[in-house]
Amino acid sequence: MLVNTAVLESAEIVLHGPSLSLEGRSIALRKTTRGWIRRLAPPQWRTGLVSGSLESAVRSAWLKLVTSVAEDPDVEWVSPYSRMIATESKLLQARHAARLDIAVPDTVVSTSIDAAPKWWGDIVVVKPLGPAQYRREDGEAMVVLARDLARSDPRLVDLAGAPFLVQQAVPAKRHLRVVTVGKQAWTCALDARDLPLDWREVREAHHSFRIAPSPGVERQAIALANSLGVGYSSQDWIDTGANHVFLDLNPAGQWLFLPDPVSQGIAAAIAAFLRSPSRDEE
Repeated sequence: MLVNTAVLESAEIVLHGPSLSLEGRSIALRKTTRGWIRRLAPPQWRTGLVSGSLESAVRSAWLKLVTSVAEDPDVEWVSPYSRMIATESKLLQARHAARLDIAVPDTVVSTSIDAAPKWWGDIVVVKPLGPAQYRREDGEAMVVLARDLARSDPRLVDLAGAPFLVQQAVPAKRHLRVVTVGKQAWTCALDARDLPLDWREVREAHHSFRIAPSPGVERQAIALANSLGVGYSSQDWIDTGANHVFLDLNPAGQWLFLPDPVSQGIAAAIAAFLRSPSRDEE
């Protein structure tokens, strides 16, 4: 059963003890139940609300309901909700990667570009430390992408007052998308030539990945996901030609844009986990 806040608010729902009833169907929240938390709500669900308003309170109530289910300790989740939230921290990801001897870009967090070591050179990579999406005062949705900027770029002035990530620029020959499900992993690669730092800006790039098995990277990706406590992860790495560098892990990232049979294999692995007996039944 697919459940999120947008589904729930238009349905007849009853949560009574360990039983969740939705439109006449019942789900038992118990130790023999397995589940997968994809997301709590659609991206644009009840956004742009004024804090403290009635609509904001309604939104909070629905999220509390879904979160209470997602936090149920008896259900065996692909990834526990609390671990998904913690794992979204880029700083936590980098710390875990370093403990596993996984290469990561040299990084500083500061409110000033001057904190970046001079030996990095004039071009640095700037990323948001917090959410990458926000709304302007006029209501327009904005997305902040990773950028490679010169230290003198005037856009850096806009970041003053909030901590942000500054990284040493690492040249990429290929972008890698590595997806892990439990002890399995799949790798697809994208030629980095003529692409911006964040390949997501180019629509065609989403359909240009090619299957590229990389056993060494996949072992490291599985180890990192295990260290962070998530059963599913969508990871971004780069191939410099000399080594592989970890960039980012999304505990609920995309995979369906990847070519078959990789995308089908990932979906099948998630489905197999959900269908198989829980630990208490084995």
